[in-house]
Amino acid sequence: MKKNYTKIVFDLLMAITFVLLMNPRVLNGLPFHEIAGLVIGAAILIHIGLNYRWVVTTTKKIFDSNLPKKTRFSFFLNILLLISMATVIISGIFISRVVFPGLAIQEGHAIRGIHSLSADMTLALVGLHIAVHWQWIMNICRKAFQSKEGKLRRGAIASVVLALAVLAGGIQWFSSSASINAGDFNKKQMLPKGDGQFANNVHQGPPDGDLGEVKFHGRDGHGGKSNPFLVVLNYFAIWAAIIIPTYYVEQRILRNKRKSRLVHPQNVG
Repeated sequence: MKKNYTKIVFDLLMAITFVLLMNPRVLNGLPFHEIAGLVIGAAILIHIGLNYRWVVTTTKKIFDSNLPKKTRFSFFLNILLLISMATVIISGIFISRVVFPGLAIQEGHAIRGIHSLSADMTLALVGLHIAVHWQWIMNICRKAFQSKEGKLRRGAIASVVLALAVLAGGIQWFSSSASINAGDFNKKQMLPKGDGQFANNVHQGPPDGDLGEVKFHGRDGHGGKSNPFLVVLNYFAIWAAIIIPTYYVEQRILRNKRKSRLVHPQNVG
């Protein structure tokens, strides 16, 4: 059970980090965007490791007719999600201006388009991934916050509230200090070298913005607001719009199956 709690907390942190990445202007702009993007890549490997048994077992049974349809759907959904996330990370490396400026492709408008499209696709797939596992998430949370007698566990609730408060305070502190740090970073990066080239090849891509407030070709990042709290609320609302109808469609399908078994009990088994 403790492992399930660890998964929930870890996945929540991944979700918050991911939605903050959807807007490249959040916090101190590109430095956070690119570094956190690499952190998400490492987090995905950890996520797979935490679910290693499920991955191995399902892979072995993927063509087994007895495998539940939901499990098979979740398996292929995870493959699509892994591909889309890998596309986001790889394309991000090829348009990098901070972490891998030497690998950046000049005039990489097509790469930027792929990066943006794959990010939006990943956002939708993550929402669907959460929706498929929503019942499991609710069961774990119910066991975590409710005793066997049905009473709320105040200690567990207080610890979550405290953790969220610390996280919110950390984001607020980072956000308030990021503008100063980003300004210093930009000045250092923009200092000209003796040969007239900009330091670290910052402008290998088209000059459509600075490092702290980068404006991507075609649109102003993935979102309009750079306040981290508004960004999190915005994209969590988008996920809710995916999770809620998907969950109720799944529940309707399950109810229809139960009714069918009651009407035709000879088909059970």
